Amino acid sequence: MKKLRAVSTATAAVLASSLAFAHPGDHSEGSVFSLLMHFLTEPDHMVFIGVAGALACFSYRIYKKIAGKKRQS
Repeated sequence: MKKLRAVSTATAAVLASSLAFAHPGDHSEGSVFSLLMHFLTEPDHMVFIGVAGALACFSYRIYKKIAGKKRQS
């Protein structure tokens, strides 16, 4: 449980500080397609997508491990 709390706290800290990593520029102009292409072609956005995906997989594995232990007891 302590690990889950630590991971949750770290995740919240990373997500709260995302503005510190934002690059300059306005994302409000253009179509939905241009915005989607921007997110899929900019390296900083791709890194965030990768980190978010890895965090989701890691969190799911922890959840399944905890759920398995609760079923056994």
